Amino acid sequence: MAGRPHSMLLWSLVFVLLVVASGVRGGTRVPAAELQEAVRAFLADQRAAENEQAEITFRAVPENVEVPGMNYRLHVAADARTQWKGALAVRVEIESDGRIVHRCLVSMLIRTYANVLVAGRAIGRHAAPGSEDVQTLHRETTDIRRRVLCDHNSLEGLRSRRIIPRGAMLYEDLFEHTPLVQQGDRVQVRVRSRGVSMTLEGTARDDGDRGEYVTVELASRRDRVRARIDGPRSVTVLLDAEREN
Repeated sequence: MAGRPHSMLLWSLVFVLLVVASGVRGGTRVPAAELQEAVRAFLADQRAAENEQAEITFRAVPENVEVPGMNYRLHVAADARTQWKGALAVRVEIESDGRIVHRCLVSMLIRTYANVLVAGRAIGRHAAPGSEDVQTLHRETTDIRRRVLCDHNSLEGLRSRRIIPRGAMLYEDLFEHTPLVQQGDRVQVRVRSRGVSMTLEGTARDDGDRGEYVTVELASRRDRVRARIDGPRSVTVLLDAEREN
């Protein structure tokens, strides 16, 4: 019986050592707040070039993820998506002692808002909108996948592809580059032949840019000729003899 207290003491010491060792092996826990902070920093980097303001609401975030060791790093895995908004989930990798020890999903809803351009009145087809045609409004853009125009300067050099009704949001794909000469423009037509040139007036029947050829209807004779665009409202007709030279 005398050895029993010693035996009990020995088992008590073993139990304490096992508890301590278990605590060391158990490492630490990663709180949900740290996962959220890592995701916020990742999203800020991914959305750095966006004009939208983002409002993030986390839906499911793992709490107290156990990892071995006392030190760890969090990595948010990127993917092929180009728009970071709406309902989505990202994978967070937890690295400890130089290796990935845990992967978990964090889901959230990202609502976005921006000051966007809206048609203040109807914009006709092939019209270059002016400041009086457009107004800026603060709108939610969460469900919008097309690129929205947000700056009046972004309309410079553009014309509408089609009629845009009053109140419509202005998207990038609603506009196109304004050609140097547009269909219906009055142009100066210079006719060149064998070193001699003359200037007539005409009307462009096509769109075109510098160096391109368009059909021009001469004002005096109603004849139609093919002319090369030299500049704004300026075209040149090269007769056969001149082309050969």
